[in-house]
Amino acid sequence: MARSGDIGPVEMSRQVHLSPSQCSRRMQQLRSAGYIARVAAVLDAPKMGVGVMAYVLITLRSHEPDWLERFEQRIAQMDEVLECQSLTGEADIILKVATRDLSSFNTLLTRELLTAPEVATARSSIILEDLKSTKRLPIRFAE
Repeated sequence: MARSGDIGPVEMSRQVHLSPSQCSRRMQQLRSAGYIARVAAVLDAPKMGVGVMAYVLITLRSHEPDWLERFEQRIAQMDEVLECQSLTGEADIILKVATRDLSSFNTLLTRELLTAPEVATARSSIILEDLKSTKRLPIRFAE
């Protein structure tokens, strides 16, 4: 089965052996029920000028709600931040970032993240090789 989110009902019907109208109707039902949040294109990082991807573990200075809100607003303005999750454990936040090169990564880390008043510490790990990367969820858990 294809892994492309942009196939139409005709191509889908060939793969799942249902009529195009049935496929279209079922896809609309999945969207309406909230199972499909969005369909997105996966861009080629090197062709887009991205040469460095990294994870950054952030420890916040305070856990007050307004500090976290200010940090979230700051992160939302940074195009380099691809993902931002709140964590349990030693760090408070993990970021996945994408930059052009090591110099731009250094600038992001030292001039934008470490100087943010909400940030106490930041530790980074540069991704050397992308062994597996997907947004596909295991469908066996769906109700």
